[in-house]
Amino acid sequence: MLLSLFQLNKAHAYLPAPAINVKIAEGDTFLISATRGFYKIKDQKKEEIFYHPVKIKFSPAGIDINGKIWDKEIKIEPDDNSFCEVNQKSYRGIIIIKKAKGKLEVINKVNLEEYLYGVIKLEISPEWPLATLCAQAIVARTYAVRRLWNNFPITNLPQHQAYGGVKAEDARAAIAVDITRGEILTYHGQPANSVYHACSGGYITSSKEVWGEDYPYLRVQKDPFSLNSPYSRWKLRVSKKELEKKLQRSGFKVRQIKSLVITEKDLSGRCKTLLVSCKSGSYIISGRKLREILGPDVLRSTLFKVKNEGSFFLFEGRGWGHGVGMSQWGAARMGELGYTTEQILSFYYPCLLYTSPSPRDLSTSRMPSSA
Repeated sequence: MLLSLFQLNKAHAYLPAPAINVKIAEGDTFLISATRGFYKIKDQKKEEIFYHPVKIKFSPAGIDINGKIWDKEIKIEPDDNSFCEVNQKSYRGIIIIKKAKGKLEVINKVNLEEYLYGVIKLEISPEWPLATLCAQAIVARTYAVRRLWNNFPITNLPQHQAYGGVKAEDARAAIAVDITRGEILTYHGQPANSVYHACSGGYITSSKEVWGEDYPYLRVQKDPFSLNSPYSRWKLRVSKKELEKKLQRSGFKVRQIKSLVITEKDLSGRCKTLLVSCKSGSYIISGRKLREILGPDVLRSTLFKVKNEGSFFLFEGRGWGHGVGMSQWGAARMGELGYTTEQILSFYYPCLLYTSPSPRDLSTSRMPSSA
C-alpha cells in the first residue's frame, strides 16, 4: 500500500495570528477609496475623513493627496465593516503608503489569517479536495511566517505568494484557512522552509540541488501522485534563431547555434547544465538560467530532454516549477484518493519533527515596517 511510503508524524505547531505587511503595489499614482462609508487618512501631524475616492501622487515634497502635500508616509483606515480600496481592488486591514526610492510603495497591513484568505484561490483551485486545501493553507502560512521570522519582505508577486485581497477570496478556501488556523510546519523549533510548486512531473528534487541549501525534509524522491496531471508531460519547440536572440539579450555572445546538449543532471533527472555549441564557440549554461531566459511559463521545468530538429530544438519535459517541496497537483491527487492533510504533508515534507515554535516574539513589533 502507498501508506507504507509515509513517515506519518504530526509536524504542526500553533501560533497566534500576527499582523503582517504585504507590499501590494508601487508606482507614482494611486486611487484610494473604501467599499462603503468613510475612511481616514493619517500622517504624523494630521488626520482627515474622506467619503469619496482620492488620487494620491508621488511628490518630491511628500505625498500629494488631491493637491495637498502630506508627510512621506500615510495610513488609510476604513470604517467598521468596510474595506480599503487601491485602484478599485479591496483589501482587509489598513493601507500604508510611503515614499521609497523615488516611488510610492503601497503596503497592506493585515492579519495573517485574513491574508491567507486572499492567497489560496490564486495558488490552487478551491474546488480541489478539502484535505488538499488545508495542506496548501498550512504551507502558505508557514511560508509567510518563515519570512517574518527572518525579517524578509512579503509581496504579492508570484515568487513569494500570489495575493489578491478580498476579490481573490473563496468560501471553501476560507474554510481551509479557518480549519487550520495558526498551524505551521516546524523543524527544530523554527518555521520550516515550506516551498511548493505546481507539478513535480513524477520526481521531487532537493533544495540542495536547486538552491544549494540542504534541508533534510526537502529531498529527492519519487512522486507517483504527480504523474497524471495536465502538466505531467509537455513539449516545447523553440527555433534556433529565437533562442539565439534571447541568449544574446542575456549577455551570451552566441552566433549561429548548432546544438544544445545536456551535460549534467541532478539526482531527480533535472537538467543542471547544457552545452551550447555555435559558430562563435561553445558555452555552458545552467538549466535554471535557460528556463529564466525562455520564461518559467514557457520552459515549465528543468526536468526535460532536448532534441535537435533542423532549425528548431524540441524540449520534451515533465512538471511545472522548481520541483522542490509540495507538488500542488500531486497534493490534489492525494486528496482525491482520500489521503488526509497530515499524510499529504508527511509525504512532501518528510523528517519534520514534533515541535513548537521557539519563544521568539512574532508580534507586530517584530514585523518588517515595509515589504
